[in-house]
Amino acid sequence: IALPFLDAMVPALAASAAQPKLRLGFIYLPVGRIMENWTPKTVGSDFELTPTLEPLAAFREQMLVVSGLDVKAADLLPGERGGPHARPCAAYLTGAHPFPDRVGISFDQIAARHMGHDTPLASMELGIDPPEWAGQGAGDYSGFYTSTMSWRTPTTPLPIQNNPRKVFERLFGDTDTLDPEAMRRRIQRKSSVLDAVTARVNAMKTSVSPADRYKLDEYLEAVRDIERGIQAAESRTATDHNAEAREGVIRPSGIPGDYAEHGKLMFDMMYLAYQTDMTRVVAFMLGHEGTNRNFTELGAQDGHHSLSHHKGDTGAIELLKKVDRYQSELLAYFLGKMAATQEIDGSTLLDNALFVTGSGLSDANNHVHNDVPMALFGGAQGKLRGGRHLRYPGEPLSNLHLAVLDMAGVPADEYFENETADATGILPGIS
Repeated sequence: IALPFLDAMVPALAASAAQPKLRLGFIYLPVGRIMENWTPKTVGSDFELTPTLEPLAAFREQMLVVSGLDVKAADLLPGERGGPHARPCAAYLTGAHPFPDRVGISFDQIAARHMGHDTPLASMELGIDPPEWAGQGAGDYSGFYTSTMSWRTPTTPLPIQNNPRKVFERLFGDTDTLDPEAMRRRIQRKSSVLDAVTARVNAMKTSVSPADRYKLDEYLEAVRDIERGIQAAESRTATDHNAEAREGVIRPSGIPGDYAEHGKLMFDMMYLAYQTDMTRVVAFMLGHEGTNRNFTELGAQDGHHSLSHHKGDTGAIELLKKVDRYQSELLAYFLGKMAATQEIDGSTLLDNALFVTGSGLSDANNHVHNDVPMALFGGAQGKLRGGRHLRYPGEPLSNLHLAVLDMAGVPADEYFENETADATGILPGIS
């Protein structure tokens, strides 16, 4: 099991290695937002938090709201058919026009190629919706164009993982075999990955400082909490399975039926991956673009996509506002965990992170991919000046991603090799 960074490790490491590393995250908000509840009315540092941003008030000083940006690469070209959700989603992180047979390398993967040399995993791609919800695509575009935003090459989409059990096993599990039966036996044999290292952990505690012992206890308890959450979710799933099977519905094991619980577990995985430095680049979709998930817990009987085509209906719009705020609350949960965890130099994980949060659509009712909702969170190791709302009317969204790569010290040469790249340069005033 990977350890967090302890004070006791410093003498064995070069001075440069003892410095906290920057983590990057790209968090996708599906099906746009109700923009009047997202975009602050004033620019600068005196803006008022809107209803959708209110749950994130605790992180105001490490929040930069950016408006006016367009996903220009998603514009429909002559002769193309359909794809009003597929094109913005595929162009969101690639900054390249999506064709049926290719898109471009996404910004997260450009970052992973430069930031992933020192970590076991170059990147992770997470989500909440199951792969089959991507459907058969739309128009000229396959389901990949809405079910992921990460592309390793212009023709290689990276599928997301939405099962927290599998993500956990990828981080800490036995990689000798991927045989399902062998994995099941291993899980039964070791109900907790911590059981196998208890003796060594206890021995280690006798030789480290009180601060390190506290950090170890805090970290291992976080691992245990995640295991408990996964096991509880699977237990409920198993209990529910018999009743649902009689109705012909089978829920995959390990995935909670509750959206908030599922989202928190996936954010826990993301947090743990950063804390243990298993990876420094994560892309996380809170839903496929065009998802039609039912948020019945909020009183919404129609699916998310169906609600988004509200045609001005006030009831549907109010439900969408609830969904938007719901997802902001999940994001606040994750940022809170990052802010509560200290690094070796006394800074926090959030101080040493930069999260790009937004959507490929603004007004999903009319499939508008201009003036999309965007916000940055974190300290970016002192490079991001938060507590502001900045507006850049008509600028391509890719210019913001170029600014993010620049803050991370990642060259963008690979991006500009794409002939359909829509960026014009680094967005000024961000750092």
